[in-house]
Amino acid sequence: MKRTLFFFLFASMLLGAQAVSPSGTLPVLYIQTENNAPIVSKDDYINATYYLDNKELSDYLSIGSKSEPLTMEIKGRGNYSWTGFDKKPYRIKLAEKQPLLGMNKSKHFALLAHADDSNDRKGFMRNAVGFELSKLIGMTYTPEAKPLEVVLNGDYIGLYFLTEHIRVDKDRVNIVEQEDEETDSEAITGGWLVEIDNYDDDPHITIKEGGKTTMWITYKTPEVLSYQQEQYLIQQMKLIDNLVYGNKNSNELWNYLDMDALAKFYIVQELTDNYESFHGSCYLHKQIGANEKWHFGPVWDFGSSFNRDKSQYMYQGDVWHNHWIPEICKFPAFMERVKEIWNEFYNGNYNNIYSFIDTHENLIKQAAVKDKERWGQYHGSQTISTYIDRTTEVLRKNAAWLNEQWKTSGNTGGNDNPGGNEGGGDNEGSLSEVTSMYVWVNGQSVEYPIAQVDSITFAKKEGIIIKVKVPESWSDVYVYIWDTEGVKAGEYKASKQGDWYVYTYFGKELNIIFKQGEKWTGHPNQSEDIYTTKSACYVLTQEGDEKAQFVEVDCE
Repeated sequence: MKRTLFFFLFASMLLGAQAVSPSGTLPVLYIQTENNAPIVSKDDYINATYYLDNKELSDYLSIGSKSEPLTMEIKGRGNYSWTGFDKKPYRIKLAEKQPLLGMNKSKHFALLAHADDSNDRKGFMRNAVGFELSKLIGMTYTPEAKPLEVVLNGDYIGLYFLTEHIRVDKDRVNIVEQEDEETDSEAITGGWLVEIDNYDDDPHITIKEGGKTTMWITYKTPEVLSYQQEQYLIQQMKLIDNLVYGNKNSNELWNYLDMDALAKFYIVQELTDNYESFHGSCYLHKQIGANEKWHFGPVWDFGSSFNRDKSQYMYQGDVWHNHWIPEICKFPAFMERVKEIWNEFYNGNYNNIYSFIDTHENLIKQAAVKDKERWGQYHGSQTISTYIDRTTEVLRKNAAWLNEQWKTSGNTGGNDNPGGNEGGGDNEGSLSEVTSMYVWVNGQSVEYPIAQVDSITFAKKEGIIIKVKVPESWSDVYVYIWDTEGVKAGEYKASKQGDWYVYTYFGKELNIIFKQGEKWTGHPNQSEDIYTTKSACYVLTQEGDEKAQFVEVDCE
């Protein structure tokens, strides 16, 4: 008996030592399933109660209470995110509509775990940034997603993102909700909410894309199809497919697809370099009416974003097969519209994404520490701020690369111009003709005299400017960035500004090598490592095949 009691007390002490409590910096959603039942199914809801504690944070309202919880149902959701991680995502259905975290009243929400986001060292950034870009570019509807912490059956399960579930609703996808098993020829024209999917276990129709590749289209609304509805959906998708693979100078496709909605959706996927975006979790919707068009959106899953040094379009390299978009980008009319929307966006609302990232980081950083305590296997050794900085830098580089492809003569370079000259292009004028350069400070373009640039020490989120004069024999100068663990983190072409090559880095510290030509092959024709935490100017000199040496100089 004494031995049993000892082991019971010892086990209790261990459990208490391992327990993690909420950070107190975000609201907490407390969920209690009926009879403490585990949530094991994505198909079947189980009964539960809940209450939302605002933790006395003034921006949020508490809903329900510990003594008077409200009723709900809960089940699992997701595909890989459900099977691949112990930290699970969930779908919840409230008994009554509630304005959780200030969102529009609804019964239907998702609790996204983003274990894959922290596992890939992205700082819980991918969906947050993708959704915000969708809002900034003006997509008709973007799901709201707000951070909170969750306690399930008394167990703290970490940082989650309460997210509006994509559904037909006046406050979400605002189209007519088509009845199941409808047969009327006019009624079956809409509304439709469907998903280009990469799983064949959901209710779906299939077509052969371009006559070759199987394409699954899962239907969300309506949920159960009559023969007439099924045939209508198949015919619509086949018609679009035939036009996508048809004459690229024809405008007939745009009688069926809304060009602007697709252009905005596509730009967001390119900015995040979401190379799975037209492969799965790719939504389309259509209002009722024979002449109504299909609209791409809303955006949803950005789980394959920010993984590459961007040197090609998101559908190139085809890590996943992206349906339709490689062919659609061959339409001159579409690409012309993409460039028009890009230039307006890049020189307008796009700038706001960086202030959003700062706000997002401040909201979640303490809760992320707690999440790491609870799910350490999905977090790296560095701070969430480090991972957010890295992902932000990838976003900046993505935007700069896209601007090089799509900028117009009136595009002044937006917010990610590495060298500050007309969208990052070369300026072959003499140094006397180039007296200043632009730096992005606190989300604004600030002009600095060249003579001051070596004295500017930039704070986090503002950046480091490096300027070099290279040996006369060098051309096409590239920079190679190394992280603090000695791993190559990037390769980018330096912008030319008069006699200087210029590179801007949006981080707190920089380990950089300058080299002639692209593709890393080691030296010769490379500089020694330059490590710095401030802006500076350097002159490189080289003897024979040895590494180039650098000396810091005034920037005059």
